Amino acid sequence: MKLSREVRDSLTKEQFRYYKTHGVLPPAEPCLLPVETNSSTTILCVRFGNKYGPSYVERLRNMVARHTTIPYEFACLTDDPTPIDGVRIIHQRNSGYLKPWWHKVHMFDPHLDITGRILYFDLDIVICNNIDKLVSNVGDSFMGIQDFNRKFHPSWRMLNSSIMSWQHRSQSDIWEKFVANPNLAQRLMGDQDWTWACAKDRIKFWPQEWIQSYKWEIRGRDELVDRTGRRGFKSISNVVPSPNCCVAVFHGDPKPEDIPDPFVVDNWR
Repeated sequence: MKLSREVRDSLTKEQFRYYKTHGVLPPAEPCLLPVETNSSTTILCVRFGNKYGPSYVERLRNMVARHTTIPYEFACLTDDPTPIDGVRIIHQRNSGYLKPWWHKVHMFDPHLDITGRILYFDLDIVICNNIDKLVSNVGDSFMGIQDFNRKFHPSWRMLNSSIMSWQHRSQSDIWEKFVANPNLAQRLMGDQDWTWACAKDRIKFWPQEWIQSYKWEIRGRDELVDRTGRRGFKSISNVVPSPNCCVAVFHGDPKPEDIPDPFVVDNWR
């Protein structure tokens, strides 16, 4: 693909590097509008079962507080009614799914006591820079992460559901189709596959440099080793993400608590 002079001059340095590497222009980034000052935002997490303790919610609460200037309410959808300081508990009984991640689909229930925009975070992420840009969308935009297989297949179009944002009640069909036949939905591998199946025609991806895989993009897959059945890194690293990256995602193993890298230790608290 040969670029015209006009197109070449319109590209940023990052866009031109992408073109030189892949031979095609980068995918168009979504138009991100400034957040309305009178809009409400709920920053939400989901915790069911015992895989993640309350300390994970507390760390996420702390990271959000350090890295946003936009007014918000922090809430946790959970089967544990125990209060946590600075967190509104949305209590819901465990529905007994064999795989607990299916409780994430409950976020799309239009009857949840939430208003305005939702910004959802998995509990095993590390926030390292200001996240205002992740809530700077208005209307019904449904935002998510382009799955991290993008590292190896740049045109890969699937959803990673570790971080998503939408207007409450705008994506209710994801919930309604699920409760209509949950056994059919659970034939898929997980909640993100179901969400993608229902909404792939309208999900927009955040710019890749904003949210990155810690083990594949900030560090490297060749640095991983298997340690007694769990993956970890060969050595400690002083690596840091680019200034444009505001969240590092820890999909699979290792988890933040397993990583002694200074970047993780300094931020995951």
